[in-house]
Amino acid sequence: MAVYGELSTMPFAELLQWLGGNGKTGTLEVERDKIRKRILLRDGRVVGSASNEPRELIGHFLVSRGMITEELLRIALEHQESARRPLGSMLVEMGVLTSEELVRSLSAQAEEILFSLFEWDDAVFRFEGALPDADERFPIDIRVEDVLLRGVQRLDELRRFREVFPDDRVVPERAAVLPPPEVFRNRTARRVYEAIDGSRTIADILLHAHGSRYLVVKFLFELHRAGLVRLKAGQAVPAAAAALPHASPAALRPLTSPGRARSRRDPASETPPPADPGPEAFRSPLERELERARGLMAAGDYDGALAILDSEYRRNPSSEALCRLVREAEAAFVDKAWRHYLPAGKQVRLRRPVETLEDEQLTPQEAFLLSRMDGQWTVKAIVQIAPIREVEALRILKHLRDRGLIELHEPS
Repeated sequence: MAVYGELSTMPFAELLQWLGGNGKTGTLEVERDKIRKRILLRDGRVVGSASNEPRELIGHFLVSRGMITEELLRIALEHQESARRPLGSMLVEMGVLTSEELVRSLSAQAEEILFSLFEWDDAVFRFEGALPDADERFPIDIRVEDVLLRGVQRLDELRRFREVFPDDRVVPERAAVLPPPEVFRNRTARRVYEAIDGSRTIADILLHAHGSRYLVVKFLFELHRAGLVRLKAGQAVPAAAAALPHASPAALRPLTSPGRARSRRDPASETPPPADPGPEAFRSPLERELERARGLMAAGDYDGALAILDSEYRRNPSSEALCRLVREAEAAFVDKAWRHYLPAGKQVRLRRPVETLEDEQLTPQEAFLLSRMDGQWTVKAIVQIAPIREVEALRILKHLRDRGLIELHEPS
């Protein structure tokens, strides 16, 4: 029997303790902001994990630790597509990793997925007592007790990190002091340090490092404590705008009370009963927005439909009907984007010099994608190596093309 709930009423630590303490076997799926993470348990022990958060996929996980490069990831993904085998297996067959290195990386990846869930307090979860087929050649086995202990420790660490770096929009810069050699021996720390240029925000650095927020901010915190990094002077972090639900015109009109029975003695003084409002008046704002999105999807405007659904998803993340329509619209947009907007084999190049793009107010994701456009990389290669969900990367590329910032051309 499936178990449903929300982490706002049953925190992840309690949920995991219940699953481990009762020796449960099955699949736990947790979702927030379109990010879905799966934890596989057998007899109360973690034996597998999965996530559609790009930075937590094994390829980006290995890039963040300096075990492979972006170029090697692209090559491995090309081979994987034709061979139809797990990426980890492909890297072992290619001689890039040993089996032992892959097992250790998969365990570390699973732990990172698990630990990240301790930070979620507004997600929905579902547990089913069944396990999917898995690749048994590289098994992992993690005790729930170890995860609980480390997860609580990480929450305490994150609170300390936020005292120095309260927001991902702040810009760190290097101090005049050179870091000691041991900073560069750690490949993740080196990658983070090299990404600090006095203009990139923490959100930008997260993308360039391909790493989890915890690890990146941890290294920044350690560098800051050692006097090697400081916050850029004169910056002010704007307060996040509150997301207020919009009201439809019908919602602003006063409700009509039921009409009284007409009097036999003075019919002229009576007000006629209101007309039957019909079923539309009893539909919720969410139902009306879903219907509007379906209409755009029927017309082939999947991007427009996703804009509506994105807005509703932020207000109704637990609506199953909404989540299903989001997945349907995203799949349809991806299919149409590859076929019409952004052919996979086309090469991408900037239509303007990089230095002229500073006034475009680019998002970190847009800036990351633009930084990979040298006229040689194809659309497919850029999407594959970006630590961004495929649908989001394609939507960004389409918008950049619509704005006239990039162009596609045949491979040279």
